[in-house]
Amino acid sequence: MSVGAFSASRPSLALASHGARARRRRVPRAFAFAASASSASSASSASEEDGRRRDMILLGLTGSIGMGKSTVSRALTDMGIPVMDSDAVVHEMYAPSGAAVEPIDELFPGAKGADGGIDRKKLGALVLGDDDAMVKLEALVHPLVDAERARFLRAAEEEGQKLVAFDIPLLYEKGYEGSVDVVMVVSADAEAQRARVLARPGMTPEKFESILARQVPDEEKRRRADVVIDTGCALEETKAAVRKAVDALTSSEIATRKTKR
Repeated sequence: MSVGAFSASRPSLALASHGARARRRRVPRAFAFAASASSASSASSASEEDGRRRDMILLGLTGSIGMGKSTVSRALTDMGIPVMDSDAVVHEMYAPSGAAVEPIDELFPGAKGADGGIDRKKLGALVLGDDDAMVKLEALVHPLVDAERARFLRAAEEEGQKLVAFDIPLLYEKGYEGSVDVVMVVSADAEAQRARVLARPGMTPEKFESILARQVPDEEKRRRADVVIDTGCALEETKAAVRKAVDALTSSEIATRKTKR
């Protein structure tokens, strides 16, 4: 489902041709975590859930560091589009009394912080560089995220939503694009990106370059995207581009084409 680029410089938002992206086939969804055997049961239940929601478009929101993804996420939320932030979900699970705290502490003693939640630095020291430990951690956390995703989708369905969004920072890096119908990439010019990132507390040019090296290049993300939102312009222009993109995605033509896949 290819819709095109949406920016201040491209106010004409014609739908793109019915190319390969327009025919992206739905796959069983377990937040694309089903690549590991431990997530097989979650993938099965996610597939069953999705089978009952073929009239709702699932949008994956992504973009490299400093591109303005949070701004676009807020714009979607302001439009009434439900957005599930995968990082925020895990953060809540790691917070004091969070669903993942006790299971992680039992599996990795010493991962708790002084506040009773999971200390990410301590947890990182216990699992980073240890493939077996990472597999165990993912096997524990992924089903919890899957359950939250199922609740999120059920709530959206009950509200009669036509489109929902998943904020997935490493969508392309982790191969999650198959878990959604449409990928929206947030982008800006390299100069604006660099200025935004280096303005963050504690950020250095070296850290920035290190992060970039681990991310799929912006040019490739734009090429692979179904929708590109330009944030290298005034905020209101970005918001207008998001509104036009959502209108295009939820148009009768898109909806008809989608249900016939």
